[in-house]
Amino acid sequence: MPRYETEGRVGLCYEDVGEGPPVVLVAGWPLSQRFWEPQVAAFAAAGHRVVTYDPRGFGGSDRPWQGHGVAARTADLTALVDRLGLVRAAVVACSTGCAEAVAYAAESGRVSRLVLASPVLFPDPLADELRSAAERHRVPMLDDVLRRIFAVAGRPALDEPTRRYLLRTAEDSSPWATLGALSAWSAADPAADLARLALPVLVVRAEDDALVPPEDGGARVAAAIPGSLLTTVPDAPHGASYTHQDQWNRTVLDFLAE
Repeated sequence: MPRYETEGRVGLCYEDVGEGPPVVLVAGWPLSQRFWEPQVAAFAAAGHRVVTYDPRGFGGSDRPWQGHGVAARTADLTALVDRLGLVRAAVVACSTGCAEAVAYAAESGRVSRLVLASPVLFPDPLADELRSAAERHRVPMLDDVLRRIFAVAGRPALDEPTRRYLLRTAEDSSPWATLGALSAWSAADPAADLARLALPVLVVRAEDDALVPPEDGGARVAAAIPGSLLTTVPDAPHGASYTHQDQWNRTVLDFLAE
C-alpha cells in the first residue's frame, strides 16, 4: 500500500483507484480506511477516482505520540490531497471524520462537494464516558462501540464476522490515538466552520443511530450549513454506509453527479 509522509514526518497509508472526478473518503473514529470497502468499488464503477487513507494512529499509518486533534488531522488530509494533485475533489466523510472534512472544506475552498454521513461534530457527554473507558478498558470499550455503530434498536444490523473484522482494525489502532481522538471530539466547536461552508453539502443521517442522537447527527448539522441538503436512511444504524450500502451509495453518488 502506498505511503506519503506529511510535512510533520507522519507517514499516511492510502489507496488511489479508478479514474474520473476525484472523491476522498474520510473514515471516522475508531476505524481505518477499511470502513469504506463497500464504497470503493461502487464509486470507481460509477466513474470516480477514489482515494481512501488511514488517519494517523490508525490502520497502517504512523503512530505519533501527539497530534491527534482536528487541526493535525485536517493538515494530514490537506497534505494528502496536495500530494495527489487532486483539483476540486469531492469529500465524503463519516462520523468523527466529518470534523476534518468540514475544516478542510472551510479552509481550502477547494472542495467541489461535501457529504457528511452520521456526522459527529458537536460535544457529547458520551465522549467523556468513552475516554474514561479507553484509559483502562480500551478493547472492551471498542467492542461496545462497534456494537452501537452497527445496531438498530439494540439488535445487530451487521453480520458478526464483518463486525469482528472491523473490530480487529480498531483494536490494532494506537492506544494514544484512540484516546486523543476522543479528546478532540469532546472539545469540538465546529459552528464557525459550518457557517463558512459555501459549496453543495449533503448531510446523511441514520434514522436509528445508537451512537449519536439523529437530531445532533443530522438536523443540527444541516441547520448550521447554509443551503445544505438533509436526507435520512430509514431503519439504519450509525454505520449505514455498511449496513445499507446499496441505498447509501445510490444517495451519495446521485448527489455527486448533480
